[in-house]
Amino acid sequence: MQYVKINHVRPGMRLARPIYNRNGVMLYERDTRLTPQGIASIKNFDLWGLYILEPAEPVPPFSQEDAELERFLTVSTFRLKDDLTLLLNNMTPRNLLPMAQEILRKFGNVDHRINFAVTLRSSGDYVYKHSLNTAILASVMVNRLHYPYPEQLAIVCAALLHDAGMLLVPNEILEKGDDLLSPDERRLIRGYMEKGYQMLHPDYNDYKFPELTLQIVGQMTRLTHSVSSPMPKNIRWKNGTHVLHTASIFDEMTSMHLDHEPISELAAVRFLRKHTDHYPAPFVTALTQSIHILPDGRCIEFSNGQKGIVIEENEKNYAQPVVILFSTNQRVDFSEAKYQKTMHISDVMKTMDARLKVDRQTIKQYASDTRTRETAVRYSEKRKKLVAAGRM
Repeated sequence: MQYVKINHVRPGMRLARPIYNRNGVMLYERDTRLTPQGIASIKNFDLWGLYILEPAEPVPPFSQEDAELERFLTVSTFRLKDDLTLLLNNMTPRNLLPMAQEILRKFGNVDHRINFAVTLRSSGDYVYKHSLNTAILASVMVNRLHYPYPEQLAIVCAALLHDAGMLLVPNEILEKGDDLLSPDERRLIRGYMEKGYQMLHPDYNDYKFPELTLQIVGQMTRLTHSVSSPMPKNIRWKNGTHVLHTASIFDEMTSMHLDHEPISELAAVRFLRKHTDHYPAPFVTALTQSIHILPDGRCIEFSNGQKGIVIEENEKNYAQPVVILFSTNQRVDFSEAKYQKTMHISDVMKTMDARLKVDRQTIKQYASDTRTRETAVRYSEKRKKLVAAGRM
């Protein structure tokens, strides 16, 4: 499965994930082969791109739980959009608290890992889908951390609200991408985030949010929108801000953006583990215990250049699954010390297509190299003849 930007989608490609409308009705099933008419229709959704199956790739497993999650996210995106629009217009939201309660009912009590939902996003719905994914991740994390229910509810409410100020930022700034923002534009974004936070207070609207929700959103507002933004020193571990910070950045790193490709869940967790000052270990552990990092069927690359497929997920340590090597069909159990010393998992395979991709530049380079080689061969043959004739 690959993420293909919408301008690169071509007829004949097969969808890897279903597409729903705002009412939860499936418009395009998985494995649907796209037609010119279908592509034109999908472009009307303003999606940045689609998840596409590779030419010989079979349709991956997709449980009923996965399907319900996709449908729930699509329907909830529009509900959250309606509520945040009301809130930013100084009107009372209708669905925020019921939505947070529903998220906790669906995901806050699960006793197993869930498949993290990598959603299709557009410039118009990125904030809503990011907030929903953050809320779902936060709900499974607070369950693992055994927070009391009132605290769980406040944290999930904060997840739904923490990026409201981003809706005030002009599109021309949002669409530039983080790497191209000037210092003035970053300050402008911080100002809009603060304004969005102020709109949550009772003197701005008739809806009273839990005090802990306001506290967490206020602390999140002070953080810069960057994966390496440090946590202010005066933030306590158990007030929920660390939960929200970890969940939000994980979703940011593994989702598609206008200016960069998403990274794998494995690479994102390694980043979080490396920056413990920003993302303390207990919260990253709660995350890895709640979602699949290297599930069965995931294709992976190794430090020695080999490739393989996970055949048995390790429930205790996601980094030590049982895999089958493609080259030798050998079974490797990474929980055994002998394998840990000789090789390790580098990352998830980005593609299973081993064919060489040839573009115009590659063809030009190949032609140039070929002419150079042919010239060298002709010169060598001519030199041999001259030597044989005694002229050199």
